[in-house]
Amino acid sequence: MTPLLNEHLSIIRAESNGRSDDWIMREHKCRLTAWLKDLDLPDGETVEEQTIKRLAAGPSSQVTSWQGYDINGYLFYTAAKDKKTVSQNSGVRIEALDERTDQSITYYGVIDDIWEVHYGFNIQIPVFRCRWVKHPRGVEVDGYGLTIVDLNKVDYKDDPWVLASQVAQDLYVADPAK
Repeated sequence: MTPLLNEHLSIIRAESNGRSDDWIMREHKCRLTAWLKDLDLPDGETVEEQTIKRLAAGPSSQVTSWQGYDINGYLFYTAAKDKKTVSQNSGVRIEALDERTDQSITYYGVIDDIWEVHYGFNIQIPVFRCRWVKHPRGVEVDGYGLTIVDLNKVDYKDDPWVLASQVAQDLYVADPAK
């Protein structure tokens, strides 16, 4: 993490009054942009400094919505577009680190929306709004080593967004036994 993010997290932790790590991260996400704006960062000389300044200013009100998006060698679709095509491209997974246990957890989901958020001067960040399957209750590995994902067991409704660059594509097949 950058020193700025560490500083902001330290401030939130100091104000947490013993609240959970989940609460701290939610507050960090909610307050980071306003905190960066209040710092009145200089324009900067490097590309990185200029990018942080633009990101701190927040996104423009312009958001481009897509039914399909090509990134990292994958073509992603929304679930609604999947229903109109013969291929399935809306299944995703992401690896996340559980800070409490330092273990990697794989989350599985389906893309509902694809947005490109604009931060001015050629900074567009693609994000996916996903329905995430409850972990670990909605995921199991069968006797053959196949991962079974129950797309009806949805959770994490308060945190559906993910950077498009961070996901991999998954193919979900209906269980032939059912």
